[in-house]
Amino acid sequence: MDTKLKNRHKLAIVLILLTIMTASLSVMTQYHQWYQEENKAIEQDRREELTSEDFLEQFIEASYILYNTESTREEADPDGFNEFLEGYMSDVKEEFDSFYPYLDYQVKDEDGKVVAKSKVESKQSLSEKNMDAFALGMVITYDENGMPSVKIEKSDYQAEQITELREVLNRFQEDNPEWDDDYYETNTQGMFQTPKDRTYIFAMTEENLQTYFEHYFYVGTHAPESANNFIVILMIIVAALAMLYPVFPSLKTGEEKIFHAPLEAVVIIFWIMLAVIFNHCGWLFQRNNGIADFFDFTVWILVFAIVYWTASCVRHIYTMGIRRYLKEETLTGSSWKYIRQIWQLLMTKGKNGLQKCYHSLTDIDFREKSNKTILKIVGVNFLILAITCSLWFFGIMALVVYSVVLFLILRKYYSDLQEKYAVLLKATGEIAKGNLDVVITEDLGVFQPFKPEIEKIQNGFKKAVDEEVKSQRMKTELITNVSHDLKTPLTAIITYVDLLKNEKDEEKKKEYIDVLERKSLRLKVLIEDLFEISKASSKNVTLNIIDVDVVNLFKQVKFELEDKIKAANLEFRCTYPEEKVILPLDSQKTYRIFENLLVNIVKYAMPHTRVYVEITKEKEKVRIRMKNVSATELNFNPEELTERFVRGDTARNTEGSGLGLAIAKSFTELQKGKLKIETEADLFKVEVQLGT
Repeated sequence: MDTKLKNRHKLAIVLILLTIMTASLSVMTQYHQWYQEENKAIEQDRREELTSEDFLEQFIEASYILYNTESTREEADPDGFNEFLEGYMSDVKEEFDSFYPYLDYQVKDEDGKVVAKSKVESKQSLSEKNMDAFALGMVITYDENGMPSVKIEKSDYQAEQITELREVLNRFQEDNPEWDDDYYETNTQGMFQTPKDRTYIFAMTEENLQTYFEHYFYVGTHAPESANNFIVILMIIVAALAMLYPVFPSLKTGEEKIFHAPLEAVVIIFWIMLAVIFNHCGWLFQRNNGIADFFDFTVWILVFAIVYWTASCVRHIYTMGIRRYLKEETLTGSSWKYIRQIWQLLMTKGKNGLQKCYHSLTDIDFREKSNKTILKIVGVNFLILAITCSLWFFGIMALVVYSVVLFLILRKYYSDLQEKYAVLLKATGEIAKGNLDVVITEDLGVFQPFKPEIEKIQNGFKKAVDEEVKSQRMKTELITNVSHDLKTPLTAIITYVDLLKNEKDEEKKKEYIDVLERKSLRLKVLIEDLFEISKASSKNVTLNIIDVDVVNLFKQVKFELEDKIKAANLEFRCTYPEEKVILPLDSQKTYRIFENLLVNIVKYAMPHTRVYVEITKEKEKVRIRMKNVSATELNFNPEELTERFVRGDTARNTEGSGLGLAIAKSFTELQKGKLKIETEADLFKVEVQLGT
């Protein structure tokens, strides 16, 4: 019996070795074909790289950079241009610095004289007619207007390169070249000049070309897709035979100790093998020009042996059942009890941590700096992903679980946000309907900062409503006052015109004409003030800004009103700065401000009292303060005094349009100044601030 058993084992071993060797030899017989396919792919990559815009554009950029760094041109500024490159076009500078060491070039002017050439040339002689020793050679010529032409002297892909180069040159001739969008404003200042009257001869040897591509482009081995498919099919066949052989009792295989390795070790070794072999297939085909040797045979024997061994180990899942297999054939199975306890502990801690983290997210205050909160979230996510990625194959399963948990958390978080958002939306909807007294009592979580803002909005709306009511009231008063103020002189004019028609007495006619003149001038002043305040309110005023001596202008206004001041029996006490106070202002508008304020004082100040005027300079500003004692009781709101048609005397029995202070305030604000009125008992105070 022992002899028969040994013979069965020998037969099984021979069959297994034969399976592995057959698969290995099958791969090796395809080496030459895959090598040729790989070379075609490499050649295609080389063609695409040599005819690519990125590669060919560097020759054009090189001609621009070489031209702008020429020291022989009178208008050239090489140092300034290099600073421009390093500061504004660092990417172009880096590309040129990496391209320059592999490039042979000559630069000729319009007379054919060589004005520049590569410092470290190859051993080959470079000229327009001698490029046979180079793998790539081209000539780019710019005429006196900077119009380019290009000619490929030596290349395996001449037609494609010349087509691509012409497209690149066309872009470089546009006002806003595609490769330099970010620096167009600087270029338009003339820093980046187009070459003129220059011929650029560029060439690269095969050695330099190959070295450049190896450094800056991916030129690696490419395992053909047919090779990968063929190897995968062979692996599937070997794995299927590993599952099938133990079915035959005569072979007596599948229960050897080697096929009872822990699942964790099996998975790790198998994935390492897959990663190594598929990342280096191309190298295997290239290393010996498509000819397989003993090294290749050894590699593929090892590969298919691992495939057979992995399938034989995993086969026990079907023979033993998943539960028993996990318990007996895994490293974690024997320690499952302890692992479960640890898992429950971790789950409890994790659940508490997630709840704490979740609540911290729902209570984020977006008004505070968010760096700390973001770092916490990113740190936790990084830790979870780092752990899952370290688990190899099981990392994918862990990522699935993590994604599910994350989905559930985000769904709950999103639902909470929806509920809080609905409360917020309902409140704003009530406000939109006009209910300005709505109160939010619920906790809004991340939207909590909106509660005080909504209260501010409510207060703002209430204030706006009050302002609108006030505005409507003022509009009504405006219509009434305008009607009254226009009607009074107009009625007088009509009356005196009628009297004048029937009057025979020349003295009375003259008297009537004087009244008519006075009333018409009154009407004219009123209409002019209406136009002034209308233009100022609509900002439809053109300011003529000049340097104005504020003190001298005020003195001039006061001097011209001196007769009215004496008639009102007022004594002015003025305090002026010693030096001149010059500000950029509109002299006419500023004159009107001072005039209206002084006229207002003369009109309403108590006779035989003093008026105090103080002009002070504060850095770039000037303050003009005026104080006087009112002849009547000041029982009105001083803020309303600068509104249209508002007078201190409510009886409206004084001369004037009622627009004086409103015009003064408007003209002050048009010049970026401020006008403020205050009252204290019977003391009337006005302050004007001019300057910025």
